[in-house]
Amino acid sequence: MPERQQEEGQVGKQLELTLGEYQVRGASITHGPRGSTFGFTLGPVSAETLAALDGAVRDRRTLRLLFPEPLLLDLVELERKEPQRVRIVGRIVDPVRRVLK
Repeated sequence: MPERQQEEGQVGKQLELTLGEYQVRGASITHGPRGSTFGFTLGPVSAETLAALDGAVRDRRTLRLLFPEPLLLDLVELERKEPQRVRIVGRIVDPVRRVLK
């Protein structure tokens, strides 16, 4: 299923992923010099979704993960694990602070 791209006011253009449509493994939250980061392995993903993720990383767009409440990630990094599986790690964005900057 192609992922949606949307405009969200001052937060900017985002790529939106509904995680309920995938297998999510190895999720972790850490805190370091970049702030709090969330990482997880996602699969199976289509070639179209991988291309959308690559484009979002290249264009430095925010990744909006849809749980019951959305989680925004920026400074996203991708690591391909298998042909249809990818590890995603990004800094957790506080949407209030980001809009106020």
